[in-house]
Amino acid sequence: MIIKTSMALFVALLAVLLVGKAGHGADDMMKKAAKNAEKAVQKSAPAAAKPAPNETAAAEAAFQKLAKELYPKAQKEGNLIVYSVWDVEHIRAITEAFTKRYPGIKATYWQGRNPEIVTRVLTEFQGGQASVDIVLSDNAPAVLRAAGAMASYDTVQKNVLVLHDPTLPTVSLQVQALAFNTKKIKLAEMPKSWEDVANPKYKGLIALDDPMRAGPLSSMLAGLKDQWKDDGRFKNFIRNLKALNAPVHKSTSAMFRLVISGEYAICMPALLHDVINEKEKGTPVDYVRGVAPIVFPRVAGIYAKAPNPNTAKLFAEWAISQEGQKVIDSVGRESSRKDFKSKTSIESAFPKGTKAVPVTDKLFLEDPKKWLDTYVKPIWEG
Repeated sequence: MIIKTSMALFVALLAVLLVGKAGHGADDMMKKAAKNAEKAVQKSAPAAAKPAPNETAAAEAAFQKLAKELYPKAQKEGNLIVYSVWDVEHIRAITEAFTKRYPGIKATYWQGRNPEIVTRVLTEFQGGQASVDIVLSDNAPAVLRAAGAMASYDTVQKNVLVLHDPTLPTVSLQVQALAFNTKKIKLAEMPKSWEDVANPKYKGLIALDDPMRAGPLSSMLAGLKDQWKDDGRFKNFIRNLKALNAPVHKSTSAMFRLVISGEYAICMPALLHDVINEKEKGTPVDYVRGVAPIVFPRVAGIYAKAPNPNTAKLFAEWAISQEGQKVIDSVGRESSRKDFKSKTSIESAFPKGTKAVPVTDKLFLEDPKKWLDTYVKPIWEG
C-alpha cells in the first residue's frame, strides 16, 4: 500500500498539537515541515510466505556489503545517540551489543514516553540542533516524519521484513494478543475474536487500554477498521466497547499487571512478549491463539539533522540483521523479520496459517490524534 503525505502544513500543525507547544518558533518550524514533509510508503505483508533461503542470503550479503562501507565512516563519527521509548535495560543491551560488534563507537541514550520524544525532537529540529541520531520507538517516528524531522532511509534488507516502510527501518514489531488470567476465567469462556470482547457478558471483567491515546488499543482499532472496511461494523464495535463501562488505562504495562494480580480477568489488549515472559515465570496468564494478532511497526528512525548519520544507518541495518535480531529477541522484543524464528514470532506463537492484522493506516501512523478525533472520539466521547 503506497502512502502519499498530503496537506503537509496541516499535518505538521497537528504533530505539534499532539504534544503541545514545541517552542516560540513553532510557526517557522511548521513552514519548514510543510516544505520538507516526505512522501511515505508503507507496505505490509504479515501473511506473506517465509522468504526463500536465497532471499535470506541476499539480505545478509547486502547488509555485510553496506556495513563494510559504513563502518569506517561511523568510526570517524565515533558516536551514536538514541532517543527511545523502550525499557532502559533493553536500550542498554542493544546499544552495548552494537558497540561491541563495532568498536570505536560510543553509544548514549535518553528514554522517554512518545509524546516527550516528539516534543523534544520537534524543539531540537526547530532550533536546528544536531542532537540525536536514532529515534527507536513506535508512534513517535511517523509523527516526526510528517513534520519533516525524520530523514528518509530504506533498508537493503527490505525483502525479509514482515512490515516494510522505505522511509523508516522496521527493527521490531509490537504484537498484540488477547490475554487473560487463567485463575479468573477459562479459555473456553474467553472471547473468540477482538469484536467479541465487546459482548455485554464480559462487563466487569475487562481491563481496557484508553482508546483515545496513541496506544495499543487505538492502533488495534486502526488495524481492524482497515481490515473490515465496514464503517457500520467499526462504529458498533466502539459503541459496544463503550457500553461495557470499563475503566480505561493509560499504561499498557500497568494494565497488564492488574490482570496478573487478578483484579481483572481479560486484558484488552496485551503485548505478546509480556504474556510469554510471564507465562515462563509461572504467572497464571495466557492468550487466545485463535484471535489474530495485531502487528504494529517499531522503527529506528533516522533524525533529519543527525550528527552521526553513517552510524545511524549502520545501527538501523545491524538491528535488522540476523545478529541484531538475536539481541532484540534476547530482551523479549519481537523480531521484524519473516525468516527469524523465536518464541514471540507469529509463526511460533499462533497456529499455522494465522493472518496477522497489520496497522498501516497512513493517517493513524502520521497523526494518531487526528485519526482518533475523526473516527473514535465522536463515538467514544459523543
